[in-house]
Amino acid sequence: MATLNNATTTAQEASASRMGNSGWEQIGAAGGIVFVVLQMASQALIQVGGAEPPFDAPADTIAAFFMARDSQLFALGDYLSSLSLIAFLWFLGSLWSALRRGEGEPAWLSHVALASGLMVVATVSAGGGWPLAIFRRDEGLDPQIARLLFDQGNFAFANIWAMLASLSLATSLVSIRTRAFPRWLSWAGLLIAGGLLAARAVWATSALAFIPFFLCYLWLIAISVVLIRRASAGQPAPRMPVAQQL
Repeated sequence: MATLNNATTTAQEASASRMGNSGWEQIGAAGGIVFVVLQMASQALIQVGGAEPPFDAPADTIAAFFMARDSQLFALGDYLSSLSLIAFLWFLGSLWSALRRGEGEPAWLSHVALASGLMVVATVSAGGGWPLAIFRRDEGLDPQIARLLFDQGNFAFANIWAMLASLSLATSLVSIRTRAFPRWLSWAGLLIAGGLLAARAVWATSALAFIPFFLCYLWLIAISVVLIRRASAGQPAPRMPVAQQL
C-alpha cells in the first residue's frame, strides 16, 4: 500500500511539474506577440507630434522634428520599447528550445537563430540616438547633432533588419528539415529573410523597404501562436531524423 501511495504521489508531482512547465512555456512563447504589440505602440507614441522627415531632410528640419515631439509620450514609447525587449528575450528562449529539440546536436542553426535575436536586442538597446536628442533638447539642440542622432537611430533600425533576416532564415532552415513549424510558415520565413536583406540595401531610398519588416512582425506573431498552442497541448517540437543529423 505504501508503495502504491508513493507511486501515486510521484505521478501527481510529475503531472503538476509538467503543468507548471507548460504554463511558463506558454508565457515565453507569447513573448513574440507581446514584443510586436509593444513595439507598434512604442512607435505610435514616438511619432506623436508630426510625421518623421525623410532621411535626406535638412538638419534644421530634423531638429524641428525632435523639438515637436511630446516629451512625455516619447518617454513612454521609449519605455515600452525597452519592455518589449524583455518579452522578446523570453520568446527567444522558447524558440531556441523548440529549434534545438528538433535539430538535435550540435544544433548550430538553432544557436544562430538565438544569437541573431540577441543581436536585435543589443542593437535596439544601444543603437538608438533619438532618446538622447529628446532628453537634452531643452538645453538647446544643435541641428548637426540632431542630424547625427537621427541618422544613428535610423541606421540602427535598418541594421536590425539584417539581424531579423538571419533569425528568420535560421529558423526556417531548421523548420524545413524538421517540420518544427508548419511548412508554409517555414517558406514564408525564407522569403521574408530575402526581403529583409534586399530592404537593407535600399532602406534609405524606397518606402517599399518597410514591407518585409512588417511582414516579419506578422511572421513572429504566427511563430508565437504555434509555440503557444504546442505548449498548451504539451506537444514537443518534432525531432530531426537521426540519419539527417548525421
